[in-house]
Amino acid sequence: MSLGIKAENKIIQIMKKDEAILAQTIEQLELMNRILEHLRTEILPKNRKMFALMAEGPLDEMQRLHDEIEQRTHALVEAA
Repeated sequence: MSLGIKAENKIIQIMKKDEAILAQTIEQLELMNRILEHLRTEILPKNRKMFALMAEGPLDEMQRLHDEIEQRTHALVEAA
């Protein structure tokens, strides 16, 4: 019976770690959104081409983070 409890505790620890990573990933996505907003308000009015160039990195990172959030969310739902 104690093996079952140990396994259950291990699963809980893994889920907590996954939740923490998910929260951190969401924070990173929010940061990229703020960076993109800054570029939109500061760079776009002055230079559209520069905005397009500078926005590529944050947009790519936002897509990667979105995909990671989707994966982690599905994994947490399946584990529940």
